Amino acid sequence: MIRFDNLPPEVMQAMCTPMHLIIPSSQSNRTGALYLGSFSAILDPALLSSHSISALVQVLDAPWLPSVDAHAKQGNKLECYRLDILDSTSADLKPHLEATVRWIDDRLRRGVNVLVHCQQVF
Repeated sequence: MIRFDNLPPEVMQAMCTPMHLIIPSSQSNRTGALYLGSFSAILDPALLSSHSISALVQVLDAPWLPSVDAHAKQGNKLECYRLDILDSTSADLKPHLEATVRWIDDRLRRGVNVLVHCQQVF
C-alpha cells in the first residue's frame, strides 16, 4: 500500500499530478510550452492532446515504453527524444544535458509544446 502520511501536501500533489506547466507558451514570441511530468502523462493521449504536446523527452531506461507509433494510431503525432539512463538520483545527466537542452530549445522556438518526463516526478 502507498502511504502519504509523512509527505507534505505539495509533494503528495506533485506525485499524483501527471504533469506541470514549467514555461507557458507565448503567442507574441510564438514559442511552445514546456511541461514536466511523470510516466502516467504519456499513457494519457487525451491529456497530451488537450495540451497540444507533440514532443517528448523521455528520461528512463525502459524497453517497455509505449512507442510514438502507438500514440500515432490514436491521432497524436509525437516526436521523441530519449535519454536511456536509469531514473535514479545517482544517474549522471551531465553528459546528456547540452544536446537535450538544444533539442528542447529548438522545439520551443518552433512553437512546439514539449513534455519532459521520467518515471516519477517529486
